[in-house]
Amino acid sequence: MPGHDDRGCDGVTSVTAERILQALDDPHQLEALYQQAPDAFRQSLDAASRTAPDSIALKVWQARLERPKLGQGAASRFRLVYAIAVALVGGALVRVPAIWLGEEWYYPRLAPSLAILALSAYFWIERRNRTQVFAGLGLALIAAAYVGLLPGSASSDPSADFSDSVAMALVHLPLVFWAFLGLVYMGGSWRETDARIRFVRYNGELVVLASVVALGGFVFSGLTIGLFQLAAGNIEEWYAQNVGVFGAAAVPVAGTYLYDAVFNRRTGIPAVLARVFAPLFLVMAVTYLVVAFVGGQNPFIDRDFLIVFNGLLLVVLGITVFSIVERRDDTSVGLIDYVNLALAAVTLLIDVIALSAIVFRLASYGFTPNRVVVLGANLIIMLHLSWMCWTYIAVARQKVGFADMRRVVGSYLPVYAAWAAVVAFLLPLAFRFG
Repeated sequence: MPGHDDRGCDGVTSVTAERILQALDDPHQLEALYQQAPDAFRQSLDAASRTAPDSIALKVWQARLERPKLGQGAASRFRLVYAIAVALVGGALVRVPAIWLGEEWYYPRLAPSLAILALSAYFWIERRNRTQVFAGLGLALIAAAYVGLLPGSASSDPSADFSDSVAMALVHLPLVFWAFLGLVYMGGSWRETDARIRFVRYNGELVVLASVVALGGFVFSGLTIGLFQLAAGNIEEWYAQNVGVFGAAAVPVAGTYLYDAVFNRRTGIPAVLARVFAPLFLVMAVTYLVVAFVGGQNPFIDRDFLIVFNGLLLVVLGITVFSIVERRDDTSVGLIDYVNLALAAVTLLIDVIALSAIVFRLASYGFTPNRVVVLGANLIIMLHLSWMCWTYIAVARQKVGFADMRRVVGSYLPVYAAWAAVVAFLLPLAFRFG
C-alpha cells in the first residue's frame, strides 16, 4: 500500500504468508524474505503452503528448510547450553534474594515476573536486540523499586497482609511482563496479526509442554525425596525450598526449549486439544448454568458463586480463543466452527451474567479494588467476545474468512496488556493503597 510502512520497530520487514505468496514468481524476493526473518519465514511457510498446495516453489522451500544442515548439531548444543544457563540464572534470581528478603516478602512480589523475564531472555538469543535488553532490565528495575515501595512490603514485616489494591497490583504485574515477552517474541513484526497469533499459539504450546515437564519434575522429586529419606532422614522441606524453587522457575524455560528446539515451534497438540475440549466445555458450561440456577445459586448475592463464575469465564474464553486461532484459511466451515460459535455465545452469556452481578454489588455495597478490577476485566472480555461472536457469525455465513477471525483475536491483545498495566500501577494509587 502506498505510504504504508511494512517495517517493524527493529527495521526488519515482517514476513507473512501473504508476502510469501506475492513473491512466488520472484526467487530473489523469497530469499530476501527468508534472510530478513528466518523464523517468521518458516512459520509462515506452512500457512502459505496450505493456501497454494501445488506450488513447486513452496515445495522446494519446504524441502530446503526440512533438510538437516551442516553445523546444526553445534547450534542445537549451543541452544541447549543457553537454555540451561537461562534456567539457572532465572532460578537463582527467584531463590537467592529470598534468603535475605524473606520468602513471604519476595516470592509474591517478583518471582512470577522474573520467571517470565527469563523466557524473554531465552528469545533474545535469536534477536540480540540491545533495545530489548535495556528495556527488559529497565522494566525489572522499575518493578523491583515499585513493589519495594508498596505499603506492607517492608522486609522488616514480611507477614503483613496485603491490602486489596496491592494484592490486585501484584497479581497483574506478571501480565505486564507477559506483554513484554510478547514484544520480544514477535520482534519487529509485533504489529502484524500473524505474529500475534503465533504468540498466542506459543502460549498454548507452552502450557502443554510445561505441564508435561512439571509432571516429570514431580515424579523425579518424589522419588528423590523418598530415596534420601531412607538414607539421610527428612529432606522434604530443604528440597522444596531450594531444589524445588529452582525447578519451578526452570519449568517454563524447559517447556520453551522443547517447543523451540525439539518441536521446531509446532507440536499441533493445542489444535487437537481445542477440538476435543471445545465440545466438552460447551456441554459442561451449559449444564453448569442450568444446574446452578435450578439449584438456587445466585451470583448477585453469593460471592463464592460469582468467583466460580468468573473462573469458568476465563477458562472457557481460553478454550474459545485457542479453538479459533487453529482454524486454517483453506478449510471450509464445519461442525467444529458451530461448536466454537456456540461456545463463544455461552461464554458471552456467562460474562453478561457476571457483569450484571458485579454492577449490582457495586450499587449495593460500593466500590472496592476487587470489584473495580473484576468490573473492568469483564467489560473488556464482553467487548472482545461480542466482536468474536459477530465475526464468527459472518464466517459461518461465508461473508468473511478465518483470517478475519484471527485478526479479531490478535488485535485485542494490547487491550488486555493495557488493562494489566493500569491495575498494576494505577489502581493502588486510585485507592490510596487501601
